Amino acid sequence: MNLAPTALILVPTRELCQQVCSEANSLIELCRVQLRLVQLTSSMSVSELRTTLAGPPEIVVSTPACIQTCLKNGIIQAKAVQDSLSILILDEADLLLSYGYEDDLKALTSHVPRRCQCLLMSATSSSDVEKLKKLILHNPYILTLPEVGDTKDDIIPKNVQQFYISCAARDKLVHILALLKLELVQKKVLIFTNSIDMSFRLKLFFEQFGIKSAVLNAELPQSSRLHILEEFNAGLFDYLIATDESQSDGKEQVDDQNGSERKKSKKHRKHKLDAEFGVVRGIDFKNVYTVINFEMPQTAAGYVHRIGRTGRAYNTGASVSLVSAEETEIFEEIKSLLGENDDKVSQFIAPFPLLSKNAVESLRYRAEDVARSVTKIAVRESRAQDLRNEILNSEKLKAHFQDNPKDLDLLKHDKMLSKKAPAPHLRDVPDYLVDPTTQEASKIVKLARAAMGNTNASRGKGSKGRFKKSRDPLKTFSAEAPKRAGKGGMKRKAKDADNGHKYKKKHSS
Repeated sequence: MNLAPTALILVPTRELCQQVCSEANSLIELCRVQLRLVQLTSSMSVSELRTTLAGPPEIVVSTPACIQTCLKNGIIQAKAVQDSLSILILDEADLLLSYGYEDDLKALTSHVPRRCQCLLMSATSSSDVEKLKKLILHNPYILTLPEVGDTKDDIIPKNVQQFYISCAARDKLVHILALLKLELVQKKVLIFTNSIDMSFRLKLFFEQFGIKSAVLNAELPQSSRLHILEEFNAGLFDYLIATDESQSDGKEQVDDQNGSERKKSKKHRKHKLDAEFGVVRGIDFKNVYTVINFEMPQTAAGYVHRIGRTGRAYNTGASVSLVSAEETEIFEEIKSLLGENDDKVSQFIAPFPLLSKNAVESLRYRAEDVARSVTKIAVRESRAQDLRNEILNSEKLKAHFQDNPKDLDLLKHDKMLSKKAPAPHLRDVPDYLVDPTTQEASKIVKLARAAMGNTNASRGKGSKGRFKKSRDPLKTFSAEAPKRAGKGGMKRKAKDADNGHKYKKKHSS
């Protein structure tokens, strides 16, 4: 009898842990042999971990830190691992070390038997991957799997078109407003920022123009983050603003080797936060047609991973990067990584062709007026309000989704945070502000969307639920007659009275 799991799948983040567990369960259902799979999270107490691993299960999905906790507390015996473990899988291998799991992995690998089959999977090769290979693998086979139609040297699949827009940093808001409001990009759209404050600034800005969006960041409770991902994947809203602040900050190191304990503890807490959240890597976003880099990533590798959120499973996709003068250096590094011809012109990333200068200038006054109202205080207040809402939602989610896992529409994550109601005239762009070139481009995008069957991407489950609500007789009952019928009735009565009057007048004469 095995006293430890037979297969162990290690991933760097909670979000990926949840997704791997979900996919693995769907595969297990097709197996003839009954297998039990469990997921371990850092929020579990020692007693909960002990209960979950009782049996033990055949497959465990976890972060390295949780496994180390189990070994340290004797929940999993080192001898049992040596006797039972047959398969060890490390997904997103290059992130496992950068997220601060090196010590946890070293503690585990000392107990992994040589007969155990070990698999390392990563979208990119790096020094961290090489370090892991030496730590875990013995004379490994290396398998490179390019997309269909691509060569092994293609960094971004050919089914993803890459564009950029050069603009000043202060003009990024008006440019992204033009892209979304004039419908020049395909939905659904994933928008990346480098900080949580900027993501909320974007959300507040969008709200004033009637654009619904949700924010995904490391501050939110885990259940809320997972629910936001599920709602977005189900098509309940079209725009998701994600921050990969943890990835961009992960490179930073303390320069002073003799720094205070306060700095060290702060750095330690930061690594813990990094290990809990990850949105750029591994997460399987469903039907994302466009990725927008509102702020450029800190590294060229970060760009590759962001763009990898679209064009999945052989679907077409596109990316649009807003590049300011301050971001020219990293942009040149990205172009060099992707490949350039002899004239230093990128063969893979081109200027965005559908947005004209006139279209941007026509929206400038409105955009700048609204941008001035999105102050640092407004961002701070909305950020605190969103966190309070999600903490409350998280408690409700825990209880509700245990019994109703498919009820995604219980809580809205795209609701307004701004205290100021959006002005009605900002919701629509009047025809006189749209130049003919942009109008034609918008028509082309709409036709392409219709051809792909993407006309109602955000209406999937949400509209069905709302339709059912409107048919509830207790909610729609009114003692008053419907206005339209009333007006029609009044018109008919007036007409009949008028006809009767004419008839009497005719006969009396």
